[in-house]
Amino acid sequence: MLTHLHMVAETTAIYRRSPDVVCRQVGLESILVPIRHNVGNLDFVYTLSPVAAKIWSLLDGVRTVDEIAHELCNEFEVEPAAAAADVSDLLADLASASLITQLT
Repeated sequence: MLTHLHMVAETTAIYRRSPDVVCRQVGLESILVPIRHNVGNLDFVYTLSPVAAKIWSLLDGVRTVDEIAHELCNEFEVEPAAAAADVSDLLADLASASLITQLT
């Protein structure tokens, strides 16, 4: 049996977006493109859902995970537990791709 390791973000943790990633709006989609040496690496492009794009925009190095989840509840009318799970899941994905950095 395989066990899936799952990162659970601490609610008081603070993350920020990597300065080596740009987010571009293409139609209704938000796309993350890692930049290396001023060139976009199109082999690793990430498409964000509207919820994920909102989380990305809130990863400012100031807001805690809990504050980000609270913002999702306000904007998308989602239950706190679901918002916390969405934030934690996305942070795990972004961290594994080195797109974010945990500050605290």
